[in-house]
Amino acid sequence: MKLKATPADFVVTEEGAEPADPLSSDRPVPTDRAALSDRPLAWAVFELSKTSWDTFDLVDLLSRTWRVPRDAIRLGGIKDRHGSTTQRISVRGLTARPAALGDRNWKARFLGWSDEPISARDIRGNRFRITLRDLTEPETALISANAQEAARDGFPNYFDSQRFGSARHGRGFMGKEIFLGHREKALRLYFTPSRHDDRKTRALKSCVLENWNRWEKCAGLGFGEYGRVLAVLAEHRGAYHKALERIDRQFLVFVLNAYQSFLFNELLSRWLTETAAAHGIPLTSLRAPFGTLELYHALPAAAAAGIKATLLPVPGHDTQVTDLRVKALLDEVLAAEEIGLSDLRVRQMTRIRVGGVERPAVTVPQDFSVSAAEPDELYPGRRKVLLSFFLPRGAYATLLVKRLLLARAR
Repeated sequence: MKLKATPADFVVTEEGAEPADPLSSDRPVPTDRAALSDRPLAWAVFELSKTSWDTFDLVDLLSRTWRVPRDAIRLGGIKDRHGSTTQRISVRGLTARPAALGDRNWKARFLGWSDEPISARDIRGNRFRITLRDLTEPETALISANAQEAARDGFPNYFDSQRFGSARHGRGFMGKEIFLGHREKALRLYFTPSRHDDRKTRALKSCVLENWNRWEKCAGLGFGEYGRVLAVLAEHRGAYHKALERIDRQFLVFVLNAYQSFLFNELLSRWLTETAAAHGIPLTSLRAPFGTLELYHALPAAAAAGIKATLLPVPGHDTQVTDLRVKALLDEVLAAEEIGLSDLRVRQMTRIRVGGVERPAVTVPQDFSVSAAEPDELYPGRRKVLLSFFLPRGAYATLLVKRLLLARAR
């Protein structure tokens, strides 16, 4: 099976939250077009469409184009680079109505003004149109057979591998080292090359690691944010904390959240294993780059409602767990990682604050449909199907695809 064979095969459209109830809140919802103002306010709101762009790379380009700090550009979610995505962003520091901007693979269209920046709470979820290609006849039959169960019982709400892009070099989580106060280790991971880096970025990172503490040897390779971090290290040797603070705030929050997401996945996997044993639910283990995902085919009617209603903590320093069973499982996860809840606080970095939240253990796709299989024009002799569905904020479409291709329990 081929996923994202072309950008047009993976189309994501962000949907804003419902407009605020005027009887309960006077805060306008920036993502709702009707709530935007025509007169200049603190934040300019744009519709951003992009194809094959990393979100952070594009934000860096926009900050240079608009001549505003990167932290002046806010968005509700990080979108996949391998696809065509549409979302809202907000920009602080623009004083006049901006013209539309764009290039071949991205476009920013001005929508209006808001008193508040876009944030995750303004996003209801994402609507997907995904084409699966290069399918064999058995694979199309498997998707058809699994679709009804997936529509009814959903799938475990893991964070999928794209959430862990900052750790894709396989040497650890930068966020974990920041939590533990290991600033130098965190910077080493920041400069660790990934197979997804372009040649210029890989050359800079390799030079930095090979010449650690001899920063001047890489001065000619510095560019963008990497260059700014390198300049701090060259001027103030050993100033790892100062260098970290030159990294974009949204990226730092992203890497911290990535580690919290890993802890959640470990907790969810253990919770599902226990729950499945209690209710006689067969599970299939799926190896992932960061741990093992336990997936089910169907939920028993007697237990389905309770399982779907379960919320589990994405751990933070402020997490409080009253369910003794969940607490015991979380303690196991933290012990295996040799970290405590109290460690999940960013100290001495006043602009960075992250906490714990709750996340559904299971998510169920809405408006879910699977087309009939058709001949695949890109892969002669194979078939393709089109998936259409909506997922709430934070749920991963790629996990639904994995669920649809999960071998049937015997």
